[in-house]
Amino acid sequence: MNYERSAHVAASPERLYDVLSKAENLPHFVPQLTAVRELGGDRIEVEARYGGHTHKGEAWLRGDEARHRVEWGVDGTSYRGSFEVGPDGDGARLVLELTTEHEHDFEADVSGTLDAVRRLLESEV
Repeated sequence: MNYERSAHVAASPERLYDVLSKAENLPHFVPQLTAVRELGGDRIEVEARYGGHTHKGEAWLRGDEARHRVEWGVDGTSYRGSFEVGPDGDGARLVLELTTEHEHDFEADVSGTLDAVRRLLESEV
């Protein structure tokens, strides 16, 4: 299943990319994540709560500052996603893409993440 949504954020594209590209910020706007720990290179360890259970695992997180794009995924699965940031009037346009093989409806999760990013950044303005 593929999901793509976008939102306007009242922050500069540079500031938005800076926040999104730091692994330690992920639990602030990805509702399921309860902890993230950098392992070195592009590897991270995540702890997430969904389906009434806590799950731990490794993933990768890669930032491309020139493109203002952050990508993530889990090796050996089809789960992957990205944030792409661009200018949008007086702020930034954030595009969130998510691909997963799970049958869970991620629509609320994707919308919740976009809303959380927007609230986090706009509270600083």
